[in-house]
Amino acid sequence: MLSKLLHIALFLITLYSCKRNSDNSCVINSDSDAREFIEKESEKNTYKKRIKEVDFKLKYISNEQMALEDMKGLSEVTQAGFDSIIKNYDSLLFFNLEVTIDNFNEEMLKYKLGENPEASYNDRIDYYSFRMQKDINLVLSEKDTVPCILYHYERNYGVSPKNNFMIGFKTSKIRNAVLVYDNKFLNTGTVKFALNEQEILNHPKIKIN
Repeated sequence: MLSKLLHIALFLITLYSCKRNSDNSCVINSDSDAREFIEKESEKNTYKKRIKEVDFKLKYISNEQMALEDMKGLSEVTQAGFDSIIKNYDSLLFFNLEVTIDNFNEEMLKYKLGENPEASYNDRIDYYSFRMQKDINLVLSEKDTVPCILYHYERNYGVSPKNNFMIGFKTSKIRNAVLVYDNKFLNTGTVKFALNEQEILNHPKIKIN
């Protein structure tokens, strides 16, 4: 699913034709409109952190964006069909976490590998592929922490400096929510993103025309 979303994000879009209506809805007339919606909304709901030479970019992916990708085209989709797909994502929050390291164009797996002899290359493959999920949580309060239940690491094999992780949480609560990533190999300490509740709740709803 992550690769599909990233593929859409590669479209170079200069005109955003979908405009919000008074009821905070957005009319989608074509596949082109859908691609524009996904690109524009992803860029708008982005949180950035830079610690030392490492850049972290967290993008909120709305349920509408997920559903538009699931449809694979609007030619035979009705509003009822779209609303049915949206229900599959009830009480779920999705994000894409992008990690980029300055002047380092190899796989992130090799970053400062020689400085940590206890973490071999194969151990890092295992960590980023599976175990890193346990180091990502959504903290709602001191006594309420939501674990990451959906996770996918897309290896780039050094082709791109960007390292992408698809992450998801089962919750509908976002008031004062902070996404916390306790990374193991980047020497940056814990990374925190305070989510903007208003921006997420105010995400446009889709109307299929």
